[in-house]
Amino acid sequence: AEASELQLKQLQDQLSMKEQEISALNNKLTLQGQELDRAEQRIGQAKLMSQANEDSQSQTEALNRKVTLLEKDLLTAETSLKSTQERLRDVELQAENWERKANSLEADKSTLEAKVQELEELYNATKTELADTLKSLEDL
Repeated sequence: AEASELQLKQLQDQLSMKEQEISALNNKLTLQGQELDRAEQRIGQAKLMSQANEDSQSQTEALNRKVTLLEKDLLTAETSLKSTQERLRDVELQAENWERKANSLEADKSTLEAKVQELEELYNATKTELADTLKSLEDL
């Protein structure tokens, strides 16, 4: 009976040790489960960050394409502006030339009008003199 009790005590001790081992393993399993949950959360966050990074890269590429198009448009507008400015300068130069020519023609016109006035006066004086001469001839 003593041997049975001793064997029972050993079996109870072994059972207690196994229960402690099971409890320790359950604790370890719980801790591993928590660690797994944290790892899955970090993986989820990493995936979200990766997706956000990909989205950001896509947006960056789209913005870079837009900037390139805007730069091309700006270059076209600058070229057009330069061309327009050159044409404007040409038109202004032509306008100045025509204005100078108009001023010259107006001066010539004034000179010619004065000459016409002078010739009309001379003509009228000569006409009067001729009429006087004819009258004197008729009186004779």
